[in-house]
Amino acid sequence: MNMSKHARRFQSIAFKLLAFSIIMSLIPLLFLGGSNLMRAKDYLWESVRNQHSYGTSRVVKEINFLLEEAERVITVLAEANGTVLISSDTGEQERLLYSCLTNLPYVERMSLLDGKGYEITGVSRFDIGKSGASQEKDVENIFKSIKNFQTYIGPVLLDQHGQPYFQLAIPIILQGNDVKGAVVADISLRSVVDLLSKVAGTSGAWLFLVDQEGHLIGHEDFSQVLSNRNVQASLPLLSEEEEELTRENPLVRTYLSYTGEKVVGAYAKVSGTDWAVIYEQPESKAFSSYIHLRNTFGLSTVILMLLVLGISLFFVVYFLRQLDILKKGVKRITSGEAGFVLPVQSQDEIGEVLTAFNELSEELKKKRELESALRQADKMASVGLLAAGIAHEINNPMATIGLSVEELRYELQRMNSAQGEKDQDIDRYLDLIARQADRCSQITQNLLDFSRQERNQNNAYDFYNLNELVQKALELNHYMLQKNQVQVRYDLDGAVPLIWGDGPGIQQVIFNLLCNAAQAMKQGGALKLVTQNEADCVCLQVMDNGEGISNEDLKRVFEPFFTTKPPGLGTGLGLAVSYGLIKQAGGTIVMDSRLGEGTTVTVKLPHTKEVQ
Repeated sequence: MNMSKHARRFQSIAFKLLAFSIIMSLIPLLFLGGSNLMRAKDYLWESVRNQHSYGTSRVVKEINFLLEEAERVITVLAEANGTVLISSDTGEQERLLYSCLTNLPYVERMSLLDGKGYEITGVSRFDIGKSGASQEKDVENIFKSIKNFQTYIGPVLLDQHGQPYFQLAIPIILQGNDVKGAVVADISLRSVVDLLSKVAGTSGAWLFLVDQEGHLIGHEDFSQVLSNRNVQASLPLLSEEEEELTRENPLVRTYLSYTGEKVVGAYAKVSGTDWAVIYEQPESKAFSSYIHLRNTFGLSTVILMLLVLGISLFFVVYFLRQLDILKKGVKRITSGEAGFVLPVQSQDEIGEVLTAFNELSEELKKKRELESALRQADKMASVGLLAAGIAHEINNPMATIGLSVEELRYELQRMNSAQGEKDQDIDRYLDLIARQADRCSQITQNLLDFSRQERNQNNAYDFYNLNELVQKALELNHYMLQKNQVQVRYDLDGAVPLIWGDGPGIQQVIFNLLCNAAQAMKQGGALKLVTQNEADCVCLQVMDNGEGISNEDLKRVFEPFFTTKPPGLGTGLGLAVSYGLIKQAGGTIVMDSRLGEGTTVTVKLPHTKEVQ
């Protein structure tokens, strides 16, 4: 079933390479980046939690210190000077109260109550020598606490100047556990409010003090206290046990603040009171470094993805271009263009593939040339067999023609004897017919000798004369040499001895050399054959002034099936076979050629030393 265009696109190498590059580049980045972001967020959360816990605990400790210090000093006053406070005159009472006031810088006024809750006297920090204006007191709750021998801590109130304060009452207990009155201190929370601003700093956070009903007691922005802002939304829903736990370890969480913002907040109870300290900071501020890191990572990921995409596209296009070159090369090879060479532009694996393809193409070209040469060789072999058969067939009529000429000559002589006259023209014609018939017989005999396949057998070896083999080869090539208008000269040394060996094989070598020379001189030329008897060998030189051979091709002339001739004019086997025959005879064959000047082939055959 044919795939759709989109399906084929997803199955393409380009898509797979691109997807692989992006996935292998981004997945490790996303994994490592994501894990690092999570780790950074955890570290940052721990840092924010510690910061909020520390700020909250610091304020709680400051309030606890304020309460404990005031309670300790006033308790000492009530216990050590209780009788004096109750029984002495007003001057002494004020002196004792004022001496205590000067030791407590955050106490603005102190007063002495009798057993019925009426104020006996009082001193003020801002009205020296005067009792000062009496602040409103919750007498009922004060006496309820002191009758039970408990310290009273009142709610946070605003004084006449709008400053927050609360009242601390310590019972005066005389002998017999009889409560005779109380010492009441008006304690200012201004220092606590200042501390709230100092601890919160400039990081966009805020600290505030609330009571259990969600009313603001203190805030760095005191206008919110004056406006009686309800912060109930910032209070956690905790049980009493959980509330107690926050006194030591502040509860840090994220929630929706009374301001409507999502914040990181810390909550801690103040011991001995129904107050709580809350430290809030918007998430955007608390985690600003994480948000910046996350945004930077996201932007970096996008940039990196685009970069990876661009680089991947570049290499994919480069790779596909190389594949396209290879594909086109394969198509040209399959279309029959053997030997096609692809351009190799790199030394990498793709370059190696292209180089291997070029080698394969060259081998395929050689194979096809080999196949063509084999087909040509097969044709030539068939022609050789046909020539041998034709030679046999021609020999018979030639013999008949020869016999007929002899009979005609005999009858002509008999008739001439009877008539007493002689016809010279008829004799001349008969001689010509006889000579040509002998020539045809000689040619066919040479063909038969040349086509014999007995030369590889030792029992076919015999003595041969190199000069005679040269002449026979010239007769076999007479037509081709004459057709190409080649002028043949030869200088045959009469001192050449007989040689024991494969005479027909050596004749085939000479025949091949003459064929090559004739084909190299298609427009005419000169051919010279020289034999010479040397000290230890017989030398044959075949020299022509034909086309010549280039240095590159000269190195390969003896390779099987190598030829510089066009198809149909050579098999590439002639010189290779000749080389083998000369080597088999123990001789050497050397070719020297220059392109455009001609070729000289030198064959040396050793003298016969011993006849087996």
